[in-house]
Amino acid sequence: MSDASPSSPSPSRHPWWPLLLVGAGAWLLRVAGFFHRGGAFGHPVDYDEGVYFSAAALLSHGVLPYRDYFFVHPPGLAVLLSPLAALSRVFDAATAFTVVRWFIPVLGAVSTVLSGRIAQQRWGMRAGLVAALVYAVYPEAASTERGPFLEPLLNLTCLGMAWVWLRPEGKDGARRQDVWAGVLLATACAIKLTAGVWVLAAVWARGAAGEWQRVLRLVGVALVVGLVWVGPFFALAPGPMFEGLLRFQLLRPPDGELDTWRRLLTMLGERHLGVSALTGVGLLVVLVRARRKEAVAERLFAGAWLLTCVTFLSSKSYWGQYNASLAPATALLAGLGASWLLDWAEARSRRFAVVMTGVVGLAALSPLPASLGDANQRDRGLLALGHDIRAAVSADEALCVFEPAWGIVAGRLPGIPQGAPALVDPYGLMLRDALGGPERYASAAAAFEDERSQRTMRSLLARCGVLVLNGRGEWQLSAASEQWVQEHFAREGPLWRRRP
Repeated sequence: MSDASPSSPSPSRHPWWPLLLVGAGAWLLRVAGFFHRGGAFGHPVDYDEGVYFSAAALLSHGVLPYRDYFFVHPPGLAVLLSPLAALSRVFDAATAFTVVRWFIPVLGAVSTVLSGRIAQQRWGMRAGLVAALVYAVYPEAASTERGPFLEPLLNLTCLGMAWVWLRPEGKDGARRQDVWAGVLLATACAIKLTAGVWVLAAVWARGAAGEWQRVLRLVGVALVVGLVWVGPFFALAPGPMFEGLLRFQLLRPPDGELDTWRRLLTMLGERHLGVSALTGVGLLVVLVRARRKEAVAERLFAGAWLLTCVTFLSSKSYWGQYNASLAPATALLAGLGASWLLDWAEARSRRFAVVMTGVVGLAALSPLPASLGDANQRDRGLLALGHDIRAAVSADEALCVFEPAWGIVAGRLPGIPQGAPALVDPYGLMLRDALGGPERYASAAAAFEDERSQRTMRSLLARCGVLVLNGRGEWQLSAASEQWVQEHFAREGPLWRRRP
């Protein structure tokens, strides 16, 4: 099938408005989780959200990742979110976090529109609509695009790179495309290292067409901009940055879903069956077209999808929210598959085409019930904990929590006031200490049982005035550390206050 039928309008004349409508629906689906008495904090707050927001907000206080606390991701998200998170200096952390949570769904809506526009320009209006619908209702994308996770900005930058790089331009335009695409690709890698799969996919996409000059220009710009992203942080703390970004990621013990087949089912089955069927058709189309010089988009998205799947299946740690990174490539491949199916049906009969249109629509929207279910989740315990902390802990007391969100809901950031322990990522910090010896662990839980993992944490807890453990703290502390807490702190409801 050709990229567009002879009667189709040119790619530049395809209308935006249907995609904007889908984008508006995507935004509503994401913010639906905040329409209740608890507001943005009434929807469950993930551990990672607290870590990433804290890192962004602390930048405005001069507290830097790697130098001032252990951090296991590149600095991109913290830097990009810091202008909004800096509202914590004017108001408090809870207000700033609420603003960020309302802002992130806008990124999801933009990614939805970009997914549709790329497919629309390459394969026609129907492909664009299906791609936008798939991204809009993709369960993990909708869930992560309700808060400061890595994936919302990661997906947006990857889609932005693809949109810039795939637009038809002249020779000078191609040079500008490569430069801007390289900037966006480097930014994606500065947000999460797994964005490197898009680098490999881009090399295959244009390398197979013999466009090696464009590939080298893209990769060269990405390398230079990547150095700009990480250079200042590396100069300030080269050892801790190397340890967090490379050593920790290579040596960390397995965690999350460990069974490979279960991971595959989570990625492609369960809540994704209809979309996975369309994606499978798209991959078959790519297989047929892959040798064509002009099939750059097909190779780019198929390569990114396949490499992301391989990365998730082989990584030591995996949680379902990681699937959000599959949403861009999945949406585009589903759009391609849907376009081929509808053209094939039209070639047989109008009635068959009508039936196939319904089947494709149902497949594209099949994850919607799961996404709506996710939006309806509620967490009243966090707000109650925030109320208890505000009532019992003064602003000048050093509060230490094992999940940053527990302090954020009370308007507090780790490391504030100055001199308080900056417990931004207690999980990563304690695993880092466990990895300091020769032992390798079968799981994160086994690592926490080793007393080596308690070393730095115990010294930091000794500087705390008030401590919140809850389930996570009890999981990460060894029996000896829990005994130490009981000896030095007295329990007051959900809080532990230092004994006189």
